[in-house]
Amino acid sequence: MRLVIFILLAYFIGSIPTGYLFVKKLLGVDIRQYGSGNVGATNVARKLGFKMGAAVALLDIMKGFIPVMAARLFLGLEPTYLLYLIGFAAIIGHDWSIFLGFDGGKGVATTFGVILAAAPLSFVVLGLIWLVIAFSIRIVSLASLLGTLTLPVSVYFFSGDLAQAAMALILFVFVVYTHRENINRLLKGEEKRIKPGSEK
Repeated sequence: MRLVIFILLAYFIGSIPTGYLFVKKLLGVDIRQYGSGNVGATNVARKLGFKMGAAVALLDIMKGFIPVMAARLFLGLEPTYLLYLIGFAAIIGHDWSIFLGFDGGKGVATTFGVILAAAPLSFVVLGLIWLVIAFSIRIVSLASLLGTLTLPVSVYFFSGDLAQAAMALILFVFVVYTHRENINRLLKGEEKRIKPGSEK
């Protein structure tokens, strides 16, 4: 029963539309009307610049980190792969927020938060890969896809647990699903490079 309560709370926390709220508060506009129409940190960065995008990313990371870490501390979940169920709920909340009519972001930053709480060493690997690709090539979707692709391997390498690796694979599948339009543009060579503060 407590696990179910934590899953519901994780969905609620994940649903908080931080990118939407930031832009609405600062500019009085709906971020969904600009750029990609997404409420995530990348689209906020395009509209408001790198610092604001980074602030939204940090908050979105915390949406994944807080419920999973709380479950780890208060429920002491064993086997560990059960932590990912709470992480999934937070990511689903971000991607399909109850506050935005089940609209939302693409879940990458929230996935970062889940991994930070559930598999910290894999978070380091994911973060390094994401940073190198995002800041060298400046295609955030590619950084997100390639970074999360490594999760099943790194989680298994550090934990030796196939069940956790399977959960990490599901996280990657989530990211592929929410980035299906980006993948199509990548294959066509049409994906935009990030230019913070450039969106009008």
